[in-house]
Amino acid sequence: MKSNGLLKRMTAVVIGFYISLPLSVLGNPLDSLERILKHGPIDSAYVETQMAVSRLYHRQGQHGDRCMDLASDAVQRAVDLGDTYLYAKALDNLGLLYRYHQYYAQALPLHQKAFDLTESLDIPPLSKMIFANNTGVAARHNGNFDVSVEYYLKALAIAEKEQDAKNQEIANNGLGIALMNITGREQEALSHLRRALQIAKASNNTLGQAMNYLSIGSYYDEIGEYETARKYLFELKRLNEGMNDTKGIAITLEAIGNSYLRENKDLPTARTYFERSLKLYEQLNNQLGQATVLSSIGDVFQRNGQLSRALAAYFQAYDVGNDLQNNSMIQSSAELISTVYEQQGDTKRALAYYRISQQYKDSLALHQQEIAISAIKHQYDFESKEAEIELLTKDKQLAEAKLHRRNLIIFAMAGLLAVLFGFGFFKIRVRRLKRRSDELIKRQKDARLKALYDKNLMEAEIIATRMQINPHFMFNCLGSIRFLVEKNENKKALDYLVDFSCFTRRVLEISHRPVHSVSDELKLLDQYLRLEKNRFDDGFSYHIVNEMEQWEERDVIPALLLQPFVENAICHGLSPSNRKEKQLRIVAKSGATHIELTIEDNGVGLAEHRTPQSGHKSMGHKITDKRVDLFNKSYRDHIQWRIENLVDPEDRVEGTRVQIAIFILETQETEFVYPPFRSGVSFN
Repeated sequence: MKSNGLLKRMTAVVIGFYISLPLSVLGNPLDSLERILKHGPIDSAYVETQMAVSRLYHRQGQHGDRCMDLASDAVQRAVDLGDTYLYAKALDNLGLLYRYHQYYAQALPLHQKAFDLTESLDIPPLSKMIFANNTGVAARHNGNFDVSVEYYLKALAIAEKEQDAKNQEIANNGLGIALMNITGREQEALSHLRRALQIAKASNNTLGQAMNYLSIGSYYDEIGEYETARKYLFELKRLNEGMNDTKGIAITLEAIGNSYLRENKDLPTARTYFERSLKLYEQLNNQLGQATVLSSIGDVFQRNGQLSRALAAYFQAYDVGNDLQNNSMIQSSAELISTVYEQQGDTKRALAYYRISQQYKDSLALHQQEIAISAIKHQYDFESKEAEIELLTKDKQLAEAKLHRRNLIIFAMAGLLAVLFGFGFFKIRVRRLKRRSDELIKRQKDARLKALYDKNLMEAEIIATRMQINPHFMFNCLGSIRFLVEKNENKKALDYLVDFSCFTRRVLEISHRPVHSVSDELKLLDQYLRLEKNRFDDGFSYHIVNEMEQWEERDVIPALLLQPFVENAICHGLSPSNRKEKQLRIVAKSGATHIELTIEDNGVGLAEHRTPQSGHKSMGHKITDKRVDLFNKSYRDHIQWRIENLVDPEDRVEGTRVQIAIFILETQETEFVYPPFRSGVSFN
C-alpha cells in the first residue's frame, strides 16, 4: 500500500514538472505519459492525470482530437468512480478545452454544472471560485450576460468571504465586462472595473492592473469617449514599459491605434501606432499579432482611399494566415481583399476572393458544427450518466448498509429488519433511476424520428402549395371565357376554350413534378398569354425572349411560379391602362451561377407612392412567397424575387418590373454568390 501511494505522488510530481516547462525544452513527454495512462490503475489519480495530459496535448498545437478525447474520458471515469468533486473538476476541465477552441455554447453548461454540483459541498473555496468564474467567462463570451453576472456575483461572494483579493479582482473585472453589455447597467459596470483596478493596485498586481486598464479603456471606446479611453490606454502603456513587457506594449499600441481608427478623426496617428505595434510583433516573431495589425493598417489606407496600399496590407495579412494555417485570418483577409477589388472595379478578382472567403467561412462553420455535434453527444452521455452517478452513490450506501446489517445481527433482530427495509427502499430507487435513463434514450429516438417527419412534411407542403395556386388562375381563365360569351363573341370564346383545354392538359401533365426547367415554364407562359391576348383584341402584345446559354434544361423552378406575376401585370397593370399599345415582355438570362428572369409591362404601375411591395399583397403574391420559402428550405438552389415601378427621367411611372433570381448551387460547391443585377437592384 505504501509503495502504491509513493508511486502516485511521484507520477503527480512528474506531470507537474512536464506541464510547468515549455515543450520546446522537454521535447515530447507525451509518449511516457501515455504509457502511464495505458498501464496505470483506474482511480482518482488516474483521472487527474488524464485531465493534466489533455491540457498538455492542447498546448502542443498539432494535437488533433486527442485532448478532447482524454478530457471527455476523464468525465466518464469520474462518473464511474462516483466522486462528485472529481466529476466537477473533470467537467470544468472539458469546458476549458471547449473555451480554448472558442466553443462557448458547449463550455457553458459544463462549467455551470461543475459549480452547481459543488456549491453545497465541503471542498476548497478556491475550486468553487474557479468554477463560478469559468461559468461567468463562458456565459459572457456566449452572449448570456445575465447568467454571466449571476455566477460572477457568486464567485465574488466567496472571494469576499475568504478575503481572497486576487479572486475579488477577477470577479469584479468579469462583472464589469459582462454588465457593459446590458443596457442601463453601464455605470454599474464601470464601478466594478474601477474596484478591480483598485484591488490590483493595493495588492501590487501589475498584470491585474494592466488587464483592468485595458478593460476600462475598451469601455470608454465602446461609448465613444475616445480621449478618456486613451488616457487609460496610455497608463497601460506606461505600466507595460515599466514591466519591460514587449508583448504587452505591442498589444497596447495596437489598442491605441484602434481607438484612433474607431474615432476616425486622426487616421495618420492611428497608422503610426499600428506601425510601432507591428515592429514589436516582428521582434517577438508573433505572426498572428502581425496579421491583425496589418489588417488594421489596411483599414486605415482604405478609409483614406489608398486602395492599392490597403490591398498590399491585406495581402500580407492573408499570407500570414496561410503560413499559420489560420482559417479565420484567411477568411477575414480574403473578404477585405474582395471588398477593395470591388471598389477598384475589378469584379473578377473581387468575386474570386469573395469565393475564397466564403469557402473558409463554410469550413469554419463545418468544423464548429462537428464540434457542436460532438458536444451534443457528450451532453447526452452526461445526462444518461446523471442517473448512473446517483445509482452508484446509492449502491455505495447499500453496500455500507449490508456491512452494518451483518454487525447488527449479533446484537438484535431489530437491526436486521431495519437493514431489510433500507434494502427494499434502495431497490425501488434503483428501478426509478433506470426508468429515467430509459426515458432519456426514448426521447432521443423520438427526436430523430421527428426530424425525418418534418423533412417529409416540408416536401409534401411544396406539392400542396403548388396545387393551391392552380385554381386561382383557372377561375380567371373561365371568367374570361364567360366574358367573351356574354359579348356574343362565340368564335373567340371557342378558340379561347380550345387553348384553355390545351393549357389545362399541360398543367395536369406537370402536376406530379415539384419543379421543372425554365424552358418548360416559358412554354407554359406562352400558352397562358395566348389565352389572355384574346381578351384585348389587337391592343395587347407580348414577347418572350430566351437568352439563356446554360441551365435551360435544369429543373430549377417550381411549376407556374411566374404565372401569378404575369397575371397581375395584365389584370392590375395593363387592363386599367389607357395606352393603345399594351405590351408585356419576359426575358430569361443565365450566368455562371444564376438565372435571371424579368417580367416588364408598360401599365399603370404599383400604387401607394410607387413603393415596391408596399400595401396590400395579392393572393397570388402571398402564395408565391410561401412557395419560394418552401423551395428554399427543401432544395440546394435558392430563389429570390422583387417587384418595382419603372420610371422615366422625370419620375413618372412607365410600368412595372418583376425580377426573379435563381442561384444555382452545384454539388461540388460549398456556397453560392449573389450576382449583381442591373441598375443596382438588391433583393429583399
